[in-house]
Amino acid sequence: MKILLITYYFPPCGGAPVQRWLRFLPHLLRRGHQITVVTSTGGDYPFIDESLCEKIPPEVRVIRVPALKMAGIWQKLTRSGSDMPYGKLPAQPKGLSQILVWLRLNLIIPDLRVFWNPKAMRACFAELSQKPYDTIITTGPPHSTHLIGLKLAARHNLKWFADFRDPFSQIHYLKLNPPCRLSLAIYKYLENEVVSSANCNLVVSEAIADALPAGRKLVVNNGYDPQDFAGIEYSPAESMRIKYIGQFTQGQDIGLIADLCSRLSRPYTLSLIGSKIGEKEAEQLRAKTADKLNIVPFVSHARAVQEMVQSELLLLIVNDYEGNHGMLTTKLFEYLASRTPILCFSSDDTAAARIIGQSEAGKSFDYQQIFEAAVWVDQLVIGSRMQGNIFAYSVEHQIDKLDTALRS
Repeated sequence: MKILLITYYFPPCGGAPVQRWLRFLPHLLRRGHQITVVTSTGGDYPFIDESLCEKIPPEVRVIRVPALKMAGIWQKLTRSGSDMPYGKLPAQPKGLSQILVWLRLNLIIPDLRVFWNPKAMRACFAELSQKPYDTIITTGPPHSTHLIGLKLAARHNLKWFADFRDPFSQIHYLKLNPPCRLSLAIYKYLENEVVSSANCNLVVSEAIADALPAGRKLVVNNGYDPQDFAGIEYSPAESMRIKYIGQFTQGQDIGLIADLCSRLSRPYTLSLIGSKIGEKEAEQLRAKTADKLNIVPFVSHARAVQEMVQSELLLLIVNDYEGNHGMLTTKLFEYLASRTPILCFSSDDTAAARIIGQSEAGKSFDYQQIFEAAVWVDQLVIGSRMQGNIFAYSVEHQIDKLDTALRS
């Protein structure tokens, strides 16, 4: 099967957005699929990780389409040196930032990456006019990418798979920063157009699938790749190494980590790895952790995997917002593969908490259960590894489902 995959995020972009399809590609190739990727270049990326380019299979053809870089525009307009928000919006914007956030939420729908669409569309039309393809796959966020698939599938009469790594109209930053009623109606209209028009909607969790409008849906988890962990052996430490790896996005309270650490009675070190946090948040942590805190800038994916294994406890915070039950990050599945105990803060009955419980991979607590979580951490045995059955969350198992859908 010849597949055209359209994704804004692709190496050398780093971080979570690229991991899902970067893992899927080699497995799809081994099953006989031919894949061309249309992606952005020079766009707004959370991180740059050149090492990930080495993981792109040589059989995959990559078409890179220039994207408008909004970060510089954001900094000039706000007259600040701060990065453009990624995965979150300012909680209480003021002045010009308040106006820009309102414009973004209410006029630039569904997201800022929509400005890439015209160039990407032309590149896709050119490719489809020259070579035959069987299937188009679009993946979001950014969900504006699905609008490309909507037009391409209709014009070329091709099978189209829309891949949802996060909700569309119910994504966490829209829940926490609600647009006006008319704008929200537009978000929902576009969401319905995509879901109802796609031949199949790939979704990372059951709860997100249930929240989307009516349409054909298939749950395909992000999964972990055992090859990423091959040859990495855990080495115990004298004190507990507690780590949070990855970004903080809107709805994740870094104060939970500070409060947890302030209640621990055992020796520990706390590391935030690849996390962009402000000075106010850093001071909040230092006030309760003193010299035990390490803030590490972005590291390569290979280094991040090593950090997961060389830990005694990994922290996961599910974004706190109404409708968060289906939120499943790529990080969770890599945490599982590391076999390091996981401490998760989430509301009741989230998909993340359920997977951790079923896999016997750690323990989940409500956001208010700081004391109970600290007691559990204090009782953990240094060097303990989680031994639950996690094969169902491997990429190999997820690709079996995807491959069957592609051939149907």
